[in-house]
Amino acid sequence: MFKLVRLSCRVYPIWSALGFTIMLAFTATAEDSSSIAYYSTSQFSVTEFDREMYLRNAPPEAGGGIGSRARNLSALSDLYAIKLLALEAKSLDLLSEAEKKWLIEYAISIELIERYLRKMVEDKLAATDWEAEAREQYIASPEDYRMPESVSLRTLLIRTEDRSESEAMRIAVDLLGQAKQPGSDFSKLVTEHTEDASAAVNGGLMSGIIRGQTVPPFDEAAFALRTPGEFSEPVVSQFGVHLIQLVEYSPAEQLTYEQVAQRIINELKPIRAAQYRRGLQEEARERKLEGFVEHTEALDGLISRTSDGALGRKFSIDPEF
Repeated sequence: MFKLVRLSCRVYPIWSALGFTIMLAFTATAEDSSSIAYYSTSQFSVTEFDREMYLRNAPPEAGGGIGSRARNLSALSDLYAIKLLALEAKSLDLLSEAEKKWLIEYAISIELIERYLRKMVEDKLAATDWEAEAREQYIASPEDYRMPESVSLRTLLIRTEDRSESEAMRIAVDLLGQAKQPGSDFSKLVTEHTEDASAAVNGGLMSGIIRGQTVPPFDEAAFALRTPGEFSEPVVSQFGVHLIQLVEYSPAEQLTYEQVAQRIINELKPIRAAQYRRGLQEEARERKLEGFVEHTEALDGLISRTSDGALGRKFSIDPEF
């Protein structure tokens, strides 16, 4: 009927020791709130509400909707296993009442905090002046918005794996002579003679190459060309002997703000969201409610018992906790 599938804790956070307690706490609510049951036993059911809650923090599917069949069936399988194991674990009385209460309150607090932070961040993002933010970023780092120098080429390769370099050079020089003849079609020569299988398919066309993307001898020869149709002299690299014809040369260009404004905004939004989120958490650490008391003796006693004389990690809610 179903198959148990191991699932990542990061994506589906309830699959944990804490999750057993939470699932026990929510089982009655889930069953009362959903008329659709996927699996049932005499002691529990796996319902639509369970599925929705379990996948609530899963990454959204690219196509929208509830996601793939595999993801949903895997979630149902995990939910069944969680409820079964939690039921068995409960019978062993492994948690005290105080522990159960703390775990349930902690889990609910974390869920509330996650939803609160998400809403607060969304509100701050909606209130952000993205035009001003993007323009400020553009002015501060104009070098980040330059179109680098690039070339589009046609290339023909004579390999040196099964022949000497001098023999490959002789063949390349002969083909270069043919390519320079009036009316010659270099793309046809490439298709007929290149020993690069991928180049043979498209006539050796390489579009939008920027400096550093090819091996140094090839790079140097290609970027020395300026006139469309111009050929380099044969170039030797570890791959063999190359003939290079320039199709188009594009100099480096500073993009205008208008050309990159939307790109900058798209890049800034997740950065600002993370900053807003961290800010809210840091502010919570520093804010002292009325009646706040720091019990220094207790803190000193705790620090004296730690191995490094320091307390734990900073408070942080992982967006996919």
